[in-house]
Amino acid sequence: MKRIIGLLTVLSLVMSLFVGCGGNSAINVGSADTSSANNTASGSSDTSSAGNGKNYKVAMIYQNLGTQFNIYFQDVLKARCKELGVDLIEFDGQGSAEKQLSQAENAIQQKVDALMFIPQDKSGCAPIIDKANAANIPVIGCNNVTDNIDEATAYVGANDVEAGTMEMEYMAKLLNGKGNIAVIHGPFGHSAEVSRQQGIEETLKKYPDIKIIEQNTANWDRTQAMQLMENWIQKNGDKINAVVCHSDDMGMGALQAIQAAKLDIKVIGVDAIKDALQSVKKGEMSATVFQDVYGQAEGAIKVAMQILNGEKYEKATYVPFQLVTQDNADKYLENFK
Repeated sequence: MKRIIGLLTVLSLVMSLFVGCGGNSAINVGSADTSSANNTASGSSDTSSAGNGKNYKVAMIYQNLGTQFNIYFQDVLKARCKELGVDLIEFDGQGSAEKQLSQAENAIQQKVDALMFIPQDKSGCAPIIDKANAANIPVIGCNNVTDNIDEATAYVGANDVEAGTMEMEYMAKLLNGKGNIAVIHGPFGHSAEVSRQQGIEETLKKYPDIKIIEQNTANWDRTQAMQLMENWIQKNGDKINAVVCHSDDMGMGALQAIQAAKLDIKVIGVDAIKDALQSVKKGEMSATVFQDVYGQAEGAIKVAMQILNGEKYEKATYVPFQLVTQDNADKYLENFK
């Protein structure tokens, strides 16, 4: 944990692409381009402007604490809130939009000063923003978007189209622009699933000789991904040349099935969790895409404090993705030492 907090300063140097300020601009996450004229890079990791917690009570609703990304987010957030003196009230949505909505109502009843959440579903979690706004409680969407994210007080996360584009471009390069691929999706309708798949499909338009011959959801779950891959291997044998996964947990599940079948199938995922990085370093997984959970968690509580302290804040903060291959995996594994 000390290592994670120590890294915040370094990782935040590359974390933010800002759009708008003070709640006056719309949030737009529909493009993979995070370097447009509407975005300006921030080179500062200074959170002193956020002041201190002043005994604020802040609720955080995680999407699912059964996933590594949410666990890492929690670790960073808890440590930062402790440092600030913020009373953090936590809820585990357990992958259920309905449960998250109930938890938001609970938080509102507790009269929290701010509400942050990682939505499970674009439409199913939209009422969380509506309910917080009706109660005049600042609401910050994190990591993923809802259909009405423009109505949130702020958003801190990533442009998931970029992740899908990045992983598909790299896989196309490894395949020399030709081959059969399978795609393992996150939960259908989840904002990251929709956007990452958009990036994958838009990229594939440039590579007509790469065909998707299998695709389905494994719901961010490693075991489900392993079982899905086992079924595809039984059906297709060695006709699948690569698997493009919406997350590393699912990528690792697919890899288990591939290794058990003793096949040579390339695998790429998203998140850069520890065991995926180790696998990339060993040359098992082809690559992963680093999603800066440290920057996102740090950015979320920073914006919450700025809002509560009446300070200027960014309406939308985008944390860029980074490609991780065998050549640079050691750099990212440093995060876990």
